[in-house]
Amino acid sequence: MIEEKRRELEEKEFALKITPQELETFDITPFSSETPEELKKKIEKYRIKLEEIGGIDPLVVKEYRETKTRHEFLEHETADLESASRNLKFLIKELEETMEKDFESGFNKIRDEFNNYFRIIFGGGKGVLKYVPLRERREGEEESGSEAERPEYGIEIDVDVPRKRIQGLAMLSGGEKALASIALLFAITAVNPPPFLVLDETDAALDEANSHKYAAILKELSKKTQLIIITHNRETMKQAGVLYGVTMASDGISKLLSLKFEEAEAYTTR
Repeated sequence: MIEEKRRELEEKEFALKITPQELETFDITPFSSETPEELKKKIEKYRIKLEEIGGIDPLVVKEYRETKTRHEFLEHETADLESASRNLKFLIKELEETMEKDFESGFNKIRDEFNNYFRIIFGGGKGVLKYVPLRERREGEEESGSEAERPEYGIEIDVDVPRKRIQGLAMLSGGEKALASIALLFAITAVNPPPFLVLDETDAALDEANSHKYAAILKELSKKTQLIIITHNRETMKQAGVLYGVTMASDGISKLLSLKFEEAEAYTTR
């Protein structure tokens, strides 16, 4: 009987992995004030709670680990998205500042060139481009940066034609409006010359005197840009390097005609 009890105690000792030396040094101070009956009740109470909790399901442990792994992955992804959002906002702000600076610089250049071409075409006077707000920020609106809350701007053109009491674009005649639009077109082209420019009957409303000025400007413009011009104006044709036209012979058949002015001058000197 004693031998069996000793074996049982040894098995429990092995299961608990506690040596006799550790048992001797175990601190029983917290339980020293309690009677065996009180300790027994407390142990019984904890046993009941353990039974209520039940065992740990392996599937629950597996689900916990998967959920934890997913949570860590989403935390990492969220941090990446927040970082990308901050970088994108910084880039948008930087681009907006650069666009505003470039627009202001380009607008000022076009404004100066417009006044220059206006004076050339009209023989004096003044043409002014203004950058004016179309919608002011409403009272109470905050500068949150949204498109709906930003003030809207537009371009206004003021002109002063020499020898006439005209101070606005609406008071110009049809020919004068055409000249003003030509001045603006040439101003934009001079600031940022395109590879080629197509002009379709832009000189149709010009008289002979203004046609000379128009042709002279085209000659200067052709040094920076290749011009393709559709016109019936003789002064404009004189500035062309090559003429293309359609002619009809006596047989009633239309033919395409091309003529280089250099070759034409050679024919006329023969």
